[in-house]
Amino acid sequence: MKILVLAPDVPATSRMPGSPRLFSLCRELSRLHELFLVTYCSSHERYQSFLNDPTTSHVFTRVEVLPDPPAAHWWGQQWHRLHLAAYFETRYRNAAYFKSIQHRIWSLCHQECIDLIYVDILPMTQYIDRKKGIPAIVDLHDSLTLLSRTMLKAERGWRNRLSAYLSVLSIQHLERSLGKTFDLIMTNSAVDEHVIKELSTSLNTLTIGNGVDMEYFSPDIGVTEKDKIVFTGVMGYAPNEDAALYFVNDIFPLVKVKRPEVQFWIVGSEPSERVKALTRISGVHVTGKVDDVRPYVRSASVFVCPLRVGSGVKNKILAAMAMQKATVATSMSIDGLDLADNREVLLADDPQDFADKVVRLLTDQKAAQQLGANGLARVQGQYSWGAMGKVLETAIQSIMVSRNGRTHRVR
Repeated sequence: MKILVLAPDVPATSRMPGSPRLFSLCRELSRLHELFLVTYCSSHERYQSFLNDPTTSHVFTRVEVLPDPPAAHWWGQQWHRLHLAAYFETRYRNAAYFKSIQHRIWSLCHQECIDLIYVDILPMTQYIDRKKGIPAIVDLHDSLTLLSRTMLKAERGWRNRLSAYLSVLSIQHLERSLGKTFDLIMTNSAVDEHVIKELSTSLNTLTIGNGVDMEYFSPDIGVTEKDKIVFTGVMGYAPNEDAALYFVNDIFPLVKVKRPEVQFWIVGSEPSERVKALTRISGVHVTGKVDDVRPYVRSASVFVCPLRVGSGVKNKILAAMAMQKATVATSMSIDGLDLADNREVLLADDPQDFADKVVRLLTDQKAAQQLGANGLARVQGQYSWGAMGKVLETAIQSIMVSRNGRTHRVR
């Protein structure tokens, strides 16, 4: 089968910043099908990292990079606001550009005789036209409705709350109407799927959880640094920024009372100015982008995930557990994961409880080792990308049978 993959950015491999979900699922699909990638590209450096990664060979037959939208003129902005369009929509703000992207996608579908379109995340769904007759699926990863509702609750001030409320309305409308275009709507957790189902019970939905690259994120018997705590992620992403600020301001001082020499490392690309400013506090380190997060995680005594906002399964936790790291997290951080408090992870939702559990693991090496071993066993048995790819393949074949009355060919 020939599958066109439409993405908002060059897919991240396990060696690159960001979620490896799209690339990992595409790598599994490419074992049976021929894939064509149409994507935006946030930077030349990212594109080169993708091309230079040996794991990308033979995944995509062809890669097309889309041009960024031009600056919108005044009338386009007003037309966009009048339609209460979501912040990422281009059909009103840049009408000519919107049509040109649609034309480019459909031209490629015609040239390559595409059998199925696989769209990555909500913003890219706007370019797919059901009238063209090609079966299409979308992977939302997280429900933006759930995320925007969470952000609304956190806003202060009537102007910010009004803006956030309008954003919730526009996102809800888009996710509710996905069934008009897509044969299947995927999310990475049952929590997100439930929100989508609440919007419209007629939608065909499926949860395909996140996985982890067990070969790349593997345990290492190297030296663990005493009293070293690590948190990873793209630090320009609002939920990660909030988590870093929350840990440093509310939790870290409580840990330092019991462990004065403790060090907290914030590892990840695109740190905001507020995150960078945290280095003024003794014991806090902000790395910015690193070539490889594994040495930082492997050398940590404890991995933390203090997320308070956001949705979906957190790859960072799966990766840390695959490296056999004892983990302390908020309840929100493990949404969609089959993990239990005091078995594979320690859960804490207030600063003092979080700090106490971090201190417990820093103090009791045996308990930390056992927690890490339990986490590794769970990831090995349940969260490989191969298993997730099989679920996706079954779903795709079901769609093709429903559309065509037969199982579709594979390479």
